Amino acid sequence: MIKKLKHILFYIYLYFKNKKVTERQPIPLLQAKTIGILFYADNVKQNDVLMEFVQKMKTAQKDVQLLGYMPKREFGFVYPFPFLTDKDTNWYGKPGGGTTGYFMRSPFDLLINFCTEESLPLEYISAVSPAKFRVGFNKVPENANYDLILIPKENKDISNLIQNLEHYLK
Repeated sequence: MIKKLKHILFYIYLYFKNKKVTERQPIPLLQAKTIGILFYADNVKQNDVLMEFVQKMKTAQKDVQLLGYMPKREFGFVYPFPFLTDKDTNWYGKPGGGTTGYFMRSPFDLLINFCTEESLPLEYISAVSPAKFRVGFNKVPENANYDLILIPKENKDISNLIQNLEHYLK
């Protein structure tokens, strides 16, 4: 019951927050100069695959910024990217300042949310982002937080998501 109430309040807040209209325009991956990447960071193997993709983009002269989300941080492990946890959000999932504030204010050419499951902090960042084009995976098709929603057929592995992204953003 409380979880459902959190979701309702979260989406009501987003509805009123997103009254201003940002002009969106489709941008091919090769033409994007600045790319913001949001992802669920609880799987080390998938993080490594994503870091390879980021390195590939950086080699192609792209300015790539990452923000990972994990409900709880594992202490003793050093992450090669900035991240947020549930401690960085309020009670209904809205993230606070710091790195998340930077992501929410940055006018990326392309914002990609690789999270395939619902994650309220990442949904919030995607929704309020002034990015020119926002891409999400396996979201509700009516979701207004994304300009392009890619739905993987069966495999939600990060390498499959990257292949879909490269294919559709040629």
